[in-house]
Amino acid sequence: MAEDDNWVQASHLAAGFDLDLLVLALNRNNITYRLVEQGEGHELWLDKGQRQADVQQLIAQIQKIAVVEKALNTGKPKGVGSMWRVPVTLITLIFGVLGYFLVSYLPSSVHFLTFVDFTLANGKGPQFIPVEKTFAAGEYWRFVTPAFLHFGIFHVVFNSLWLWEFGRRVELVSGRAAYLVLMLALASGSNAGQYLWDGPVLFGGLSGVVYGLVGYVWIRNRIAPTPLLNVQPGIIYMLIGWLLICLFGIVDVFIQGGVANGAHVSGLLIGMLAGALAGRQKLPN
Repeated sequence: MAEDDNWVQASHLAAGFDLDLLVLALNRNNITYRLVEQGEGHELWLDKGQRQADVQQLIAQIQKIAVVEKALNTGKPKGVGSMWRVPVTLITLIFGVLGYFLVSYLPSSVHFLTFVDFTLANGKGPQFIPVEKTFAAGEYWRFVTPAFLHFGIFHVVFNSLWLWEFGRRVELVSGRAAYLVLMLALASGSNAGQYLWDGPVLFGGLSGVVYGLVGYVWIRNRIAPTPLLNVQPGIIYMLIGWLLICLFGIVDVFIQGGVANGAHVSGLLIGMLAGALAGRQKLPN
């Protein structure tokens, strides 16, 4: 990237520099930046209107923190403590696992968290209560909580792995508050989308949220590239391909209960829109 009237190179960051912490600090201070891969390290570029002295101070502080962490973490497994840099993602994962255990061991309590409330009577299967009645009673948590319900070990493991892969990247780039808002929008939007797609049926899982994060990373990184969102394109295309396969009903033959296609499509579209808006906000004026 060549220096021009709007951008100036602020620093060359060696390989191993803590980019996660730097991105968090820059975002919290509303500093417009670009990170460009250069050899084994990265170049940090700033808008000429930014506070370059403050950025140099941030870099120096991060370097000092790295020295301290290295001394404290000697002998510890890699990654100890770093998970709490992304608390929203971590807590979401925990809730997803708890939802799996709830479905498996306390099925009589599941109806409190589903999008459409239901009763079980006389062995006839679930008798669904109209959503108008449920939401009129103020049970608005049902827009979000179905995302935590998982109906099998493969279901929860699959969603958890992809949530960690995409979610931690988005949380670091966006900041906790904006990421929390995004997650609530993806959960409620994908759950509502699934209800509109299939009507009153029993559904759940974080896959709608995952597809929302896929869409967010895909579009935002095309508009305003950043190393933290550099996911191999093949992974994005594989997940989109899986969505298309599910839409054709092929997977429904092998999975009891079917696939929540409405949640996947709704989450993806909401994530793409959010990624486009966030990417444009990061572009220089």
